[in-house]
Amino acid sequence: MWKDSFCIGIKEIDEQHKVLFDKVEELINEIRKGTVCKETCISTIVFLKDYSISHFADEEAYQRSINYPDYPKHKALHEQFLKTVLEHEATMVACDFELTSMKHFAGMLGAWLLYHVADEDQKITSLAVPVDNLSTYDEMAFFSVKDALHKLAGFDIDSMKVIESHNDCFKESVTVRVGLVGDERGEVVISFPHILTKSLIFNMLGFTPDYIGELEMSALKEIANIVSGSICGQLVSNKNCFLDIMPPEIVERDTNGNLDIDTGKGIIEISVEI
Repeated sequence: MWKDSFCIGIKEIDEQHKVLFDKVEELINEIRKGTVCKETCISTIVFLKDYSISHFADEEAYQRSINYPDYPKHKALHEQFLKTVLEHEATMVACDFELTSMKHFAGMLGAWLLYHVADEDQKITSLAVPVDNLSTYDEMAFFSVKDALHKLAGFDIDSMKVIESHNDCFKESVTVRVGLVGDERGEVVISFPHILTKSLIFNMLGFTPDYIGELEMSALKEIANIVSGSICGQLVSNKNCFLDIMPPEIVERDTNGNLDIDTGKGIIEISVEI
């Protein structure tokens, strides 16, 4: 999972990131084998709790030392991550670490880690490229999908394009809905065909799944969270209002009002409604 392009140029932080990637990859590999991995999962959670104290503290201290302007936002992301880990821990403890619950945890963890290190952490030591003022929902959706899939899976951002509807691609697919709440209400709905999902999982987590199971669907939910969070941020900036995202859920696909995007590895479908 680790790529040298994830380095931010701060040796201590980069080394800590590599250890974290190794730990997460170990958990995913054990879960894929179907072996008893309760002990590994518990060990990973303990590691993540310690990591949240030590690594996040180091990273945040560095941000403060350079007067990093997005420090409050970055710190909030760290706090939200720890909260999410604790929520998954409570769920897994309640069912004595049943395999499905561990798959949900691992899929979320892999996708979150990849995007956080490939996106948010890169901003600490580099100048972020300003985003054009995107006025329509389709423009926001197109930008957010391209940005997320490029950073998560290395898809070529310049080759992605909006195309005519390709309903045949979605006969085997997973659709994720993320609700938007706050000063306004709405939703972001994303459909992932199985062929695209397999390519995403391979590029993100290093294996091609035989079928789309709980681990893969959990990763898709986190991708939908990432895309929806980006759209939400643009809406907040444009409308000067408060908006937040709700937990993602798997739903039936609706063919109305969707934007189809050719990613170069498969078609993805997204709709934004406010």
